[in-house]
Amino acid sequence: MKYDIVLWDFDGTLANTGQDVWGSLEYAARVLGGEIRKQFRADDSNLGKSMEEIFLAIEPALDDGLQEKFEELVKVHYRTLHEFPQTVLYPGMEKLLNDLKAEGVMNFIITLKPQEALERILTNKGWARYFSGWLSPDSFVNADRVYRLSEADPEGNLPRVGRICTKSQLIAYFLKETGEGKRIIYVGDTYSDVEACEDNGLDCIGVTYGDGDTQALLAAKPAAVVADVDMIGKLLKEGI
Repeated sequence: MKYDIVLWDFDGTLANTGQDVWGSLEYAARVLGGEIRKQFRADDSNLGKSMEEIFLAIEPALDDGLQEKFEELVKVHYRTLHEFPQTVLYPGMEKLLNDLKAEGVMNFIITLKPQEALERILTNKGWARYFSGWLSPDSFVNADRVYRLSEADPEGNLPRVGRICTKSQLIAYFLKETGEGKRIIYVGDTYSDVEACEDNGLDCIGVTYGDGDTQALLAAKPAAVVADVDMIGKLLKEGI
């Protein structure tokens, strides 16, 4: 293998999680007396939109004051109630992860996905064994080192503990802590993954089989673009 460490995005890259995410969104909408518009629901790239935009896709339109309640319902359902029946690794991914691990390559997840949900999925599905570890913004809640991941405000004040970290900051932290002298590459499905890698001088393999916006991904110009898992394996063996 040409790399010592492969950093993976989770949703839309390692695993197809879209239907279960929609399930939590639909649950929250129903509790509040609405439903997500069918046309909006039919496009998985809408999962990348903000919670505000998703809330506005509920019909009949709900009072703005219910948005916070909607977000809390989604959070509780996805993190603690969901059994993730439709979350699956993409075809060929389990074999690739196993092969990489067997050859001494470290697989590591860097994601904005809530850590509680991520760990429940990895544990329940038996996938944790393929990874050396994972980072999400929740990894730093109530930890002093959160301050090393976030910039001070214009007045020089440190952010409060638990402030959401960006993908770029998570990658930067990993590289500082683990990446010295290592050959590292990132695999993701969105333009923001590519931009986060550029911020850190890291090559990114962009995948088009996930639920990200393919046109936006291509416009961000990742180091390589692949349409299936077999192509990822080839690039990891041959290099970019």
